[in-house]
Amino acid sequence: MNISIYLGSSIHCDSKYNTLARNFGRILAENGHTIVYGGSNVGTMKDLADGALEAGGKVIGVFPRSFRGTRDIWSRGIEVQRSDVSEMIEVEDFAERKKVMEELGECSVTLPGSFGTLDELFTYACNRSIDKHSKPVYVLDYDGYYEPLKQLVANMAKAGFLKPHLNDMMIFCSSVEELMQHLCK
Repeated sequence: MNISIYLGSSIHCDSKYNTLARNFGRILAENGHTIVYGGSNVGTMKDLADGALEAGGKVIGVFPRSFRGTRDIWSRGIEVQRSDVSEMIEVEDFAERKKVMEELGECSVTLPGSFGTLDELFTYACNRSIDKHSKPVYVLDYDGYYEPLKQLVANMAKAGFLKPHLNDMMIFCSSVEELMQHLCK
């Protein structure tokens, strides 16, 4: 299965998230899944691809053509776009990247990340809510990272802002093992 994965590119996060991403990439590859991700060579995005490629998996990157990274990254001389993935699709901008990743993936998985990660998750979930697709939306709530989001979604449902059939649209999993049970059905 092609799985669109949204996660962070920060080089400053706690190393437990790097380990999580690397292990998740390896597990996905070992189970025959193809990773579709943002094509970056930094942060947990790099670790996800590393884990999958080291296990012989297929990794498709989707990367904005003109993006060179944040000042923090390019000032260190780090090449932001990954060059050794199975396939690299260059797109015009981040909006097109989200669109292509949504089209290529049969579901989405969101790992811990920041604003960009949440933007991708919400775009994917919003498109599901307006019937642009019916693909599963998984959120890995590793170590309680997404508990506030889980509560926010519950608040939206309780206040009537989510249609009843969408109350459980985001499937929160507390471990990689639980997530893999969903992905390997």
